[in-house]
Amino acid sequence: MLLLATAAGAQSGGFEVNALEGRFDAGLLLADARIDYRLSSTAREALENGVPLTIAQDLRLERPRWWWRNARVVAHERRYRLQYHAMSRRYVLTWLATGESRSYRSLDALTARLGRIEGWPVVRQERLNADRRYRLMLSTALEVEALPRLLRTVAYVEAGWQLASNTRRVEVQP
Repeated sequence: MLLLATAAGAQSGGFEVNALEGRFDAGLLLADARIDYRLSSTAREALENGVPLTIAQDLRLERPRWWWRNARVVAHERRYRLQYHAMSRRYVLTWLATGESRSYRSLDALTARLGRIEGWPVVRQERLNADRRYRLMLSTALEVEALPRLLRTVAYVEAGWQLASNTRRVEVQP
């Protein structure tokens, strides 16, 4: 029974932010995180058939308020494109902001690299009030909007395409 549940979970896929940490270094708040990317069998099959997938990582810093919505201090987004090249049998990860690409022999190696965030600059420490607490938050998702139009209509309703993580939160004080 447990084996069947595990196999079903692997087929369905999912993203999970396992760890998030904020640290100050040289007057700058940096974020480190670990994300587990498990593509569903549907998304994996599409990728291996030449459909590029776009993954977005959303990092926010907010100042909690008890009387109103939290005040957003900064919001950053990183977008990556995952592709499979059948001729070379390599997976390619491209950071869309810079165009920087790296290729990997396996999808597991690519997702392991994508899930390791180290030293993501958030904000300068001087912009933060030392007597206040802040909340650093990270989430990630597959961008359905970036899929080809015909596939997008199916992706909106099929569970195999609904890949998004929980929002991981951690308190930070300057």
